[in-house]
Amino acid sequence: MKTTSLFSYLSPLILVGPIGWASAIVLPRSDADTIANFGRIGICLSYFGEGPTEKELAPCKIFCPTQNPNADPNAVGCKGPGIPRDQIDPSIVDKDDDGNEFTPGECICDLAAAGAILDVVIQGLSELDSVLCSVILSAIVTLIEEGLDKIPGGSSIKAIEKAVEGAKTFLENGLDAVSYFGNWIGGSCGISDFSFNLEDEFNGLVSQPDSLGVSVGCFKDNKQCEKS
Repeated sequence: MKTTSLFSYLSPLILVGPIGWASAIVLPRSDADTIANFGRIGICLSYFGEGPTEKELAPCKIFCPTQNPNADPNAVGCKGPGIPRDQIDPSIVDKDDDGNEFTPGECICDLAAAGAILDVVIQGLSELDSVLCSVILSAIVTLIEEGLDKIPGGSSIKAIEKAVEGAKTFLENGLDAVSYFGNWIGGSCGISDFSFNLEDEFNGLVSQPDSLGVSVGCFKDNKQCEKS
């Protein structure tokens, strides 16, 4: 069991329950409590690094059917906060019953639409060739951990520019780090294992200056995209 602070992510629960603010400071919470109450408002457990997928998506399987009773309750996703771990307010970071750290994310209920836009975005980005594939992961890690001046140049710089362009395009179209690395870089380069935190590296790429790359545009039919 764990306790929550007054200004924690569970504050929406306090507003809908017959519980006073003072008791919120020391109120014990279990994963079952968290899942049930997150499920009322469309919040998921966005884990840092690898976390239990079933637990991460459990609130969305409660929430999404209330939004569309005809939708598949298992076709749901969890969108993280989209900022680096060290920029997240510590008061909204918690641990589940197994000690895994998470922060509130947004339930994505229409994965079919998300999958369609993913295909369009990948088609809109030029394909990564074998030269770029051979250096892109090491170049990304070097950029995020050591800075641009540590990139050796040549194909590594081209790989970074392509990586930043891709990350900003994914962000603008509402796609996440898992899709970016797993479907685009992993799919293009035949990579299935990444030895770093996908969310941290992705957020590091989208925060790079436009001189290194910009989004290639919004691919949604309604043109309602996020600014990258």
